[in-house]
Amino acid sequence: MRHIYLIARREYLSYVATPGFWISLAFVPVFMLLGIAVPILMERATPTRYFSVLDADGHYQAAIADALQRKHAQEARDILRGLMRLPGEQDAAKQALAALDAGADMQAVRALLGPGGRAALSAIKDNYVMVPPPAQSAAALRPYLLGDRKVDGPLGPRPLYAAVFIRRIDDGNVAVDYWNAAITEQRLKGLIRRAVREQMRADAFARAGLPAATVRAITALEPKMSSLSPEKAAGNAEVTARDTAPFFAAVMFAFILWSVVFSVANMLLTSTIEEKSGKVLDSLLCAAPVRALLTGKLLGVAAVSLTLLSGWALAGVLATAIGGQVLPPGSGKAAALLAAVLNPSLVIPFFGYFVFGYLMFGSIFLALGSLCETLQEAQTLMSPLIFVLMIPILTLVFIIKDPDSPILSFLSWIPLFTPFIMMARLPADPPLYQIIGTTLVMIATTVIVLWAAGRVFRAGAMHQAGADSFRKLFRRWPGRKQKLGAP
Repeated sequence: MRHIYLIARREYLSYVATPGFWISLAFVPVFMLLGIAVPILMERATPTRYFSVLDADGHYQAAIADALQRKHAQEARDILRGLMRLPGEQDAAKQALAALDAGADMQAVRALLGPGGRAALSAIKDNYVMVPPPAQSAAALRPYLLGDRKVDGPLGPRPLYAAVFIRRIDDGNVAVDYWNAAITEQRLKGLIRRAVREQMRADAFARAGLPAATVRAITALEPKMSSLSPEKAAGNAEVTARDTAPFFAAVMFAFILWSVVFSVANMLLTSTIEEKSGKVLDSLLCAAPVRALLTGKLLGVAAVSLTLLSGWALAGVLATAIGGQVLPPGSGKAAALLAAVLNPSLVIPFFGYFVFGYLMFGSIFLALGSLCETLQEAQTLMSPLIFVLMIPILTLVFIIKDPDSPILSFLSWIPLFTPFIMMARLPADPPLYQIIGTTLVMIATTVIVLWAAGRVFRAGAMHQAGADSFRKLFRRWPGRKQKLGAP
């Protein structure tokens, strides 16, 4: 036991005692926070852009202006509904929402809110402002679109971001020519397409003799669809963010599990190769038995992985808590995700699957490392294993959509995939026989792999086998068949 402890401590300190380890660990919460903040900051940092619409009678131009106004109003409604769930903001937000639905402008709506509500509404930004066209043809507008000349607007002179030409064609349809130097831009282009399409349909209804009020009522029709679960009580069967959060949390756990197992197993591989090529492994074998060396390495790097997981868990809690402040007020998504992540029904299986997944892959990588003198030799042996490891990652996207798929159920029984796929499937309540059966198969496979890896590690560490042993084995095999079949 003392040999195992000393080797495990050596492995652990060789990673944890370095400044690079803690620097990389400290960057995890930074990147998590950036993942939350960067999209929001990019959205808010987007400058207000001018665009012009050239329409002969202004019919569709008015429809586009109305679509912009409705977009801003919908964003304000979403924020006001969130404010209605916060203590101290319910009454003011309810009055402001009623005023907005009654047709009040944004200035009147803000006046009904307190400082916090007004600050929340200030997040709404006019990213696109319609301005009068400075010219009437595409050729004349080209310098404005290229930024060589600027057009006057409410925020001062700026380049013209886009120009929209709307014209009627022979069959009664409408053609829209959208000029924009940013050829991949879709937000403004999509808004204009939807606005023109809705107006075209409204005009078609009007030509059919339907009053404008009836047209608005018909086009506003939309099913109020509720997602209900038969597993919940009849009076509270609606599916909420708290119900769906465990599925996303489980997939996130499965991805983290895959990342940790692969990264720490790779640590074992590289460290073993370095020690073998530098003759350090020979010195360790003089001081400790092979079995103690193998066990100590596995335990030491396992402790490193637990340190990583602890740091990531703390970073995840902080990022989720801060995300709850950054997301729209009262959305509840951050709180639901945090509750799912901290749920013992996911946390306990995560650590169980981590133990067996790490022991399986860690011992395999350790055995492969003992056979190789260089990283180039290891890469030839690792390539098939890496392709195998990619399979569970490719299935994570489909697990959310169909966790009970027969293919996923089949893959769950493959021990190398079990930790990752079953971890992601747990919130869908797979059959009990699958949970117990796959776990037993995984445990049995782990024991077999540990035994086989121990024998391979002994042979590799004692220089009785190497990376070319596999090639020799395959070369000798046809000859053996011929010998056995010879008279």
